Amino acid sequence: MVVEDEFIIADEIAGIVVDAGHEVVGPFGSIEDATASLAEEDKPDLVILDANLRGKSSIPLARKLRELGVRLCLCTGYRSDDLRSEFGDVAILHKPVNARALMSLIERTLGNPS
Repeated sequence: MVVEDEFIIADEIAGIVVDAGHEVVGPFGSIEDATASLAEEDKPDLVILDANLRGKSSIPLARKLRELGVRLCLCTGYRSDDLRSEFGDVAILHKPVNARALMSLIERTLGNPS
């Protein structure tokens, strides 16, 4: 699942996930849309989540995903010190997202489907 409010970035991330051989749920541009999808769909294998969506912190959603046992990657265009204090065990990618770093994260997390 991709949760990112900037369409170009969301499309780029989704493309990398597809190139890695996995299906994409979304992308979703808001916390509300992503939360609604979680209620309707099977639990995703991995959520790539922008830490700030439309001016709102997505940390409450990250906490919910963690409670559900969903693997998580946080993306941010800002400093990640605050994120690391609570989510030190979660992969944090900085924008602009490096395709190789994301591909490597996906392969480590989900494996290579081919």
